Amino acid sequence: MHAPTSLVLATPGSELEDVDGFKTTLQSRAFHFPYPVAYGIQLQLMAQLFEVIEHGKVGVFESPTGTGKTLSLLCSAFTWLALNRQRAVVGTLRGNAEQADEEPNWVVAHDEEKQREMLEASENEIRAKLRKVREHQSNLRLDPAHRSESENARKKRRVDEEYDSDTAYLIDEYDETSRTIRRTKDNGDAYAFLSAEARAMMEEYESSFAPREDATEPSTTPKIYYASRTHSQLSQLVHELKKTEFGTASEAHDPVRSVSLGSRKQMCINPSVRDLGATYGTEAMNERCMDLMESGKSKLRCSYLPPMDHAGQQKMDAFRDRALAEVHDIEELVRVGKDMHVCPYFGARNSVRQAELVTLPYNMLLQRDARDALQLSLDDSVVIIDEAHNLIDTILATYSAELSQTHIQQATEQVRAYLHRFSLRLKGTNEEHLRTLQVLLSALQAYCTAKIQAFGDTAEIVTETLTTVQFTAALGGTVDLINLVRLEHWLKDTRIARKISGYADKQWVQEHGKDCPRRNKMQAMHLFEGFLLALSNRAVNGKVMVTVSPASTEQDRHVHFKYLLLNPAEAFQPLLDAARSVILAGGTMEPMSEFQTQLFDGVSRDQFQAFSCAHIVPQENILGAIVNTGPKGTRLEFTYDAWKKPALLDDLANALSNYCNIIPHGIIVFLPSYASLNMTMARWKITGALDRIAKRKRIFMEPKHTQEVDGVLHSYAAAITAPSQNGSRGAILFAVVGAKLSEGINFQDDLARCVVMVGLPFPNSKSKELSERMEYLRKTEPSASGTVDKGRELYLNLCMRAVNQSMGRAIRHRNDHAVFLLLDHRFGRHDIISRLPKWIRSETRVYERFGNSISSIAAFFRGKRRAGHA
Repeated sequence: MHAPTSLVLATPGSELEDVDGFKTTLQSRAFHFPYPVAYGIQLQLMAQLFEVIEHGKVGVFESPTGTGKTLSLLCSAFTWLALNRQRAVVGTLRGNAEQADEEPNWVVAHDEEKQREMLEASENEIRAKLRKVREHQSNLRLDPAHRSESENARKKRRVDEEYDSDTAYLIDEYDETSRTIRRTKDNGDAYAFLSAEARAMMEEYESSFAPREDATEPSTTPKIYYASRTHSQLSQLVHELKKTEFGTASEAHDPVRSVSLGSRKQMCINPSVRDLGATYGTEAMNERCMDLMESGKSKLRCSYLPPMDHAGQQKMDAFRDRALAEVHDIEELVRVGKDMHVCPYFGARNSVRQAELVTLPYNMLLQRDARDALQLSLDDSVVIIDEAHNLIDTILATYSAELSQTHIQQATEQVRAYLHRFSLRLKGTNEEHLRTLQVLLSALQAYCTAKIQAFGDTAEIVTETLTTVQFTAALGGTVDLINLVRLEHWLKDTRIARKISGYADKQWVQEHGKDCPRRNKMQAMHLFEGFLLALSNRAVNGKVMVTVSPASTEQDRHVHFKYLLLNPAEAFQPLLDAARSVILAGGTMEPMSEFQTQLFDGVSRDQFQAFSCAHIVPQENILGAIVNTGPKGTRLEFTYDAWKKPALLDDLANALSNYCNIIPHGIIVFLPSYASLNMTMARWKITGALDRIAKRKRIFMEPKHTQEVDGVLHSYAAAITAPSQNGSRGAILFAVVGAKLSEGINFQDDLARCVVMVGLPFPNSKSKELSERMEYLRKTEPSASGTVDKGRELYLNLCMRAVNQSMGRAIRHRNDHAVFLLLDHRFGRHDIISRLPKWIRSETRVYERFGNSISSIAAFFRGKRRAGHA
């Protein structure tokens, strides 16, 4: 992270005095909050965030759902950006003034004014240009004839031709010393030699190696990079931004220049490419897009990609200006692309340089190769990662790589066919590396065969883990002598996996026809490449897990490889090094210690700041209850083996039946796994407990298939609002922790007057991956006192993060209210209860006797009815 400037910005509103109770109003205005007065917790968050950014720190912010987290993040970050821009001018002028102490005052004043004009000229030029674009678009929106003409014109444009020449798949000549590529295809390219960086961008768009007319235009710095997990979350962010003055245009100010980045699946407007993606998946879509980019024949090239000439660049820049003139989400950028007949996927990338805000999904930010391909410069910028509760798991998954024996066999055949077709046209370095790939594939296949023979007819799954050095040595032969770093450079620079899989795809279509499924076969080379790139990291932070599976009716005994990244900080550190400040935010970030231990271990304590704000919901609207025993006095402890105990399951049914009598409307019950849910339901069907519960509330189950979720939720909501039938009031929904309903679903108001957690959802202790992570932490993160087991801390944190996410489905706004029932006496342990969200923990009581919990819950809802809330 970058050190902050010597000219320190004061936190907005910090100097204000409370005159006649107007301080919060003035503070809200200081942060440009869109409503008259922000909540106190929002002002706290905005002030804390501003200080973290200003002082170049790392921050972890927890703000429960319904507290206006996104709006607070945006107002604080853009207030800092605006003040920082003013500081840049003042700082430059002050520096010049200090150097000119001996000059007459009028000379100093003249120089200051000239410097100010130079500093603001470029920014004003951009703003004036975008203002004209906004005015033009405003006039066009009033002209229905333009809309009709534009829509009719778009319907006529399609690209259906195929590029059938094998030459398209021939790898270009590669100079290993300079890492440059000479184009070998006669596609009209006037630029023969490309650097590795330019080559990477060419794969994204050919204009990247053409001279850019705007190359001298300054890049906007610092920027704000805002990343989240899903496309819908980023769209919601843009919606929130439009509520503020930063997201709208007026006579007094312009909106921030923002651009949204997405995948081809979200942004491609070429019908033929979209149809291919819908049939064969994202990888096929990417391949087809790149084929259409590389085609030198204009009639075969994607019609939405402007040509690599002056007119084409002007068209791309026109898209950029229109994209930056107003705040757009991805859907709106796609409409701009259709209207201008310009690819929004590449048009958005062309707009990043002058943007002040870049919104993008996790994968584009977290992967260094993706950042390099997009030319995202994080230098001195602010990085905000929202919905960051799963960030560590996301990083580990992103940098893991898997390869099966089947993929090895498919890749072997594809490389053989490629060499057979192009052997006479390949140059020395390329042929050498292709032969190396054959050696590696042969060694992997031999290793698989040896493992299968070694375990014979064993009916169990056998797993072992090796370091990357041990694994390459175990492959035998000359594999250990291969320079994997050199091979990594060649793989990335030449994009050979795409060439080989593209040629294999063409051969498959010629032999079997277009409609024959081939998606898995096309993935083989990319998976093999990903595994090799993972192996090139011979650090102690990763291991290779080898799994030998027994034979089944579908396949013979099989070997599977998986590279595991054990230290997420290794992948996250480059981002920390480049950015000015990094902020992780979410509705449920507890336990926060996990982030400091696994991501920010190298960050000093004075540079790390954690903030957890209270909920806007009044304390009397929340009741947390840890219940230790059931109605019959059964000790509630739902361990792995406890789900097989009939008495425990019977008393759980008794407990829920009693709670259904006093809790109105909707109840969500979370169980640790599908297995525990199935065992519970099987027992209750036998005993009739399920029927007893159904007489009180209509029963719903979380579906296993994603496409069924909306239907279940609709029926559940309808049952809650339906009139009472035969004594049944409301509904009860049984769900699984970590499945489809425990994240991203909002159960507000009557949909969740109670959330029940049955047992503690500890991860599988027998998981080899988890064991490796726990052991790694024990070895690399020993506690200062020697009494804290870092591996066990991880085990607890994974469990409680899942619990907290599940409970966070309820309480969605200020006037909401709910009960949180924790049915397991272990929730009362200090190491467990201390990991609950602060806003729930403070309102949680332990009930040794079941009857006492009934009394408290009944009193809670009586109070709500008296207040007119139930």
